[in-house]
Amino acid sequence: MAISCTDLLAGLRAIAPRELEEDWDNGGLQINMAKKSAEKVLVCLEITEKVIDEAVDLGADYIVTHHPLLFHKLDVIDGATVTGAYVIRLIRHGITVYSAHTSFDHVFGGNNDYLADLLHLKKVHRLKVWTPLGDKEYAGRVGTLLQPLSLREVGEKVEEVLGLSSKVRMVGDPERMIKTIGICTGAGGDSLDAAIRNGCDLFITGDVRHHEAQMAKETGLCIIDAGHYGTESIFARNFADKLRKATDGMVEIIESGVVVDPFTID
Repeated sequence: MAISCTDLLAGLRAIAPRELEEDWDNGGLQINMAKKSAEKVLVCLEITEKVIDEAVDLGADYIVTHHPLLFHKLDVIDGATVTGAYVIRLIRHGITVYSAHTSFDHVFGGNNDYLADLLHLKKVHRLKVWTPLGDKEYAGRVGTLLQPLSLREVGEKVEEVLGLSSKVRMVGDPERMIKTIGICTGAGGDSLDAAIRNGCDLFITGDVRHHEAQMAKETGLCIIDAGHYGTESIFARNFADKLRKATDGMVEIIESGVVVDPFTID
């Protein structure tokens, strides 16, 4: 069972079109081993030493990751650096690396839509605001609950659907009733103003900074910060499922079992 790498790349680009990437992003092929075909593809949130161990043990030809391995231009591949050591090891084992980052945040059915589905939000649409130059679209989504829930109850639901091992951080009165919810998986602090302007009662994201939380509190916007890893831990199963459908069983698609959250809770 194998798929041509040309067909595999076509499937990857159909799932997360490169034209949807943010200008600052660096998605697509990160390491190209120029193989003709692939038998096993490992899908993960990001590459770590343990993920490479997993790929080598599985005999994977490809790693598809959400977070790019190569985010910035490299002047030298230096084995003394973390990224350089990863690149060298991946090449030694003949593993091609592909990233679907902000393209999969933006695309219909990507990270944000998937989380909205898990929370059973209705009337889901893109997070966008009007500007004098036209609508500005964000990666996030806005949706409504069928029945209002308290902030505390939504927090518990988020912990459940994301399989979190720790409590989410919240801004706002835990008993505040929530109806309209904005979502931006990953780090969505720069979308807070858009959530406010879209009339959201609550904004769910990760990596919220102190001043962003303070601004939200002062404007009456509740926040659930489920962490960068927490809100994007759903990537592998969602992307892997789409890739299985896109490749029609011609290649084995494996979801990484490595937890790449760098934080531990005592």
